[in-house]
Amino acid sequence: MSTTSQSIGGLAVTTKLAMKMEDSLQAFAVRAACFIGELDVPYSEEFDGHDFGATHIIAYVGDEPVGAVRVRWFKSFAMPERLAVIQRFRGNGVAQLLLERCRKLAETRGAEKLYVQVLPQDAKHWEKQGWRRLEAEDAGSSPKQVVAMIRAVDPSKPLPEADDAPESVVLRRDQQADGSVVPMRSASR
Repeated sequence: MSTTSQSIGGLAVTTKLAMKMEDSLQAFAVRAACFIGELDVPYSEEFDGHDFGATHIIAYVGDEPVGAVRVRWFKSFAMPERLAVIQRFRGNGVAQLLLERCRKLAETRGAEKLYVQVLPQDAKHWEKQGWRRLEAEDAGSSPKQVVAMIRAVDPSKPLPEADDAPESVVLRRDQQADGSVVPMRSASR
């Protein structure tokens, strides 16, 4: 567990990578409370099939899980998503602590960029945290409007140019395959 000098109510705020099923379930519980419970996000949208191929980082106040972020890995970038902090702990820097742990992890894995998709009303907050907006070619294909943002993993390096945006990232839902269909571009038929 990573301990910081940060505390809430006299209890240390720590972060931890989910290494066991129990850890993953804690991350899922935080996300469910925030997205399904507070925002009425449908279960099928919140838990979309990428969870067991991703890295989860959990924030704790004392022994209580209070925040989580899911990180997906691509060739040259990491994609933090599903950032959630339990309502009563918001405003205490927990989200920034999770994103900083994500940045450090991405740096150790050789990622050059972090890429996120945020709600339009949150974009200015992310810009204040050092993120830059990317222009989306086809934002109309997304069921919900989002703003794509990027930042360099190494804070001493300049932000990537908009032309250097990850080519494989698009603002659309991933194809859902349930095994009853062969995904497009499959190597086997």
